[in-house]
Amino acid sequence: MKTRQLIPAIALGLLTGCASAPVQFYTIAPDPGTALPAGTGTAVVYVPRIVMPDYLDTQDILVRDGSRLIRSSNGRWASRLSQSATDLIVARLSQDWPQRTITAHSPLETPESRLSITIERMDLTRQGKAILLASWTDLPGDDARPARQGRTSLSVQGSVADDAAKAALLQKLFEQLADRIASTLSQR
Repeated sequence: MKTRQLIPAIALGLLTGCASAPVQFYTIAPDPGTALPAGTGTAVVYVPRIVMPDYLDTQDILVRDGSRLIRSSNGRWASRLSQSATDLIVARLSQDWPQRTITAHSPLETPESRLSITIERMDLTRQGKAILLASWTDLPGDDARPARQGRTSLSVQGSVADDAAKAALLQKLFEQLADRIASTLSQR
């Protein structure tokens, strides 16, 4: 009799021991508790979702090892990486340009400019180096003004010991991109 009661308990113990760690979700978007400055000017800058290679624009946290991409076993982005990166860049540009209204939502009226950003390449290596090659185009709403383009290559070094460290490293990389764009386009 005791053996019959012991078998389900052993089976349950084995199944519990085989369970994987719960999935953890990460974001590089700004902290929602941080108040973004409301644009005080009438100038609206529209930033559509960042364009990036399909293999990067997922919810998978990836690390490159040569030509191999290693997906985190239990870490995921809370949203597609392009959405979180866009949110972060909009927040950062809002801080850099408080006299403008920076938005990722298509405005009803023609914005002062449309800032399109393309991530041409982005890698996070197992050695802790994150690199990014990006370009952007600032298209003014006024056809009399010329479009402006920029391109940059950025890199940061840091820990990739866990998914939180990887997220922090990529956040730093996208913050640098926003700062580079802001400094390049601030001469309006």
